[in-house]
Amino acid sequence: MLQEIVLFGKTIKTFDIVNNFGSICLVLWLLFNLKEYKGISILSQLPGTKISNNKKKSIVDWILAFIGIALITAVIFALSTPIGNRISLLFLKESGPNFFVNIFAVPLELLLIGVAFLISPLIITDIVAPGMALALIFYKLACFCLGCCKGVESEKFGMMNHLTNHMEFPVQLVEAACAVVMFIILLVVRRKKNRKPGILYPLFILMYCGSRFISEFWRGDYSNILGPLKSYHIQCIIGFVEGLILLFVVLKFGEKITEYYASKRQEILERGALFPDEDELDI
Repeated sequence: MLQEIVLFGKTIKTFDIVNNFGSICLVLWLLFNLKEYKGISILSQLPGTKISNNKKKSIVDWILAFIGIALITAVIFALSTPIGNRISLLFLKESGPNFFVNIFAVPLELLLIGVAFLISPLIITDIVAPGMALALIFYKLACFCLGCCKGVESEKFGMMNHLTNHMEFPVQLVEAACAVVMFIILLVVRRKKNRKPGILYPLFILMYCGSRFISEFWRGDYSNILGPLKSYHIQCIIGFVEGLILLFVVLKFGEKITEYYASKRQEILERGALFPDEDELDI
C-alpha cells in the first residue's frame, strides 16, 4: 500500500491524488456527455431561439449547456459532504465521507434539477450513473493507497497495511474491480438502442449495494451490529430496496415521464421561436 510519493521534492499523500482524480474523472465524464445534455436542456436551447445567426446561436447553446453541466456538478459535490456526514452519523455514529450519499441523495438532487429546469430526471441519471461508477474505481484505489476501509486480517491472502501494521485482505482492490465491472456493464447497457430511459441509475444502485453487501463481510473496519451484519450492510439493504423501487418506476413509467418532459420542453421552445421579443437579437 503506497501511502505517499515524492514529487518534485515534495511528499504528497497518494490518497489525495487518486481520490481527487476520481472526482476529476466524474467531471470529465459529464463534460464528455455535454452534447447529450445540450439536446435535452431548455436552458441552453431557449435563448438560441432569439438569435438569427446560426453560428452564434450554436455558440450560445454550447456555452449555456456547459454552464448547466457545471451547475449539476456543483450541486452534486456541494451536497455530498453535508449529506454524507449525516448518513455516517445515522448509521456509523461518526461523521465522515460516505459514498452512500450517491445512493440516497443524488437521485433526489437530480429529480429536483429536472423538475426545476424541465429536464427528464431519468435522462440526467442515465448521464451521471456511469460517471459515478468511474469515480468509484479511483475512490477505492485511494482507500487502498491509504489503508482505510481495511480488510479483515489474513496471513494467507493478506497484504501489509502500513496504517495498521497488519496483514489484511485487500478488500479495497476487490471493490475497485467491482466498480470496473459496473462501469463496463453500464456502458454496454447505455449503448443499447432499445434501453428504457433512466435504467442506468437503478442498475448502478443495485450493483453497488449488492457487491458492497458481499464485500463488507471481508472488511474489518466496523464491528457487527446485528448478528453477522455491520452498519454498512443495513445501508446496502436500504439502498437495494431503493434501487428496486427506482427500477420499477423506470420500467413502468420511464417512457411516459421522458415524453412528458420532452413535450413540455418542445412547447416552450416553439413558443419562444414563434413569438420572439420585439428586440430579437439579429446577430
